[in-house]
Amino acid sequence: MSTENSNLRRVWSVLQNPVIHTGLFVGVLLIGVMVGSLVVANRMPQFDPLASLRNFACYIAFGVVMTVPVARYLGSAWRIFTSGMTAWSVFTSAYACATMFFENLINRLNVTPFHLLMLGALIYGVIAAMIWVGSSLASVLGLVNAGSQAPSVPVAPRKQ
Repeated sequence: MSTENSNLRRVWSVLQNPVIHTGLFVGVLLIGVMVGSLVVANRMPQFDPLASLRNFACYIAFGVVMTVPVARYLGSAWRIFTSGMTAWSVFTSAYACATMFFENLINRLNVTPFHLLMLGALIYGVIAAMIWVGSSLASVLGLVNAGSQAPSVPVAPRKQ
C-alpha cells in the first residue's frame, strides 16, 4: 500500500510542475484552434469562397499558440521541449478523437495522429536544439551576464 501512495505522490509532484501546467494549457488552446477551424471548415459553408484565407488564419493561430512555451521558457531548451511536447501530445490525442467524428479528416489532411505527433516532436526539438546551441555559444563567447554566477564570499585570512 505504501508503494501505491509513493507512486501517487510522484505522479502528483510531476503534475504540479509549471512546465507541465504550461504544456496542458497550450494543449487546450491548440485543441480550441483545431475545433474552431474544423467547425468553420465543415459547418459554415458561407466561408467556402474564402478557404485560402480561412486556412491561412488557422495556420497563423496554430503558430501563435505554439510559440507560448518558447516565449515562456526561452532560456531553457529542456523546458521548451517538455512543455511543447506535453501540449502537442494533448493536441494529438484530441486530433485522434476528431478523426472518429470527421471520417475523412486523415484522408483530407493526409496526416495520421502518429505523423502529427512526430511533426510536433520535430518542430519543438529543432527549436529546443537551436536555443541550446545559441545559449551555449553565448556562454562560450562570454555574452552571458557575469552577474548570473553565484557571488563569491570573501574569506578572512587565517591567523597563524
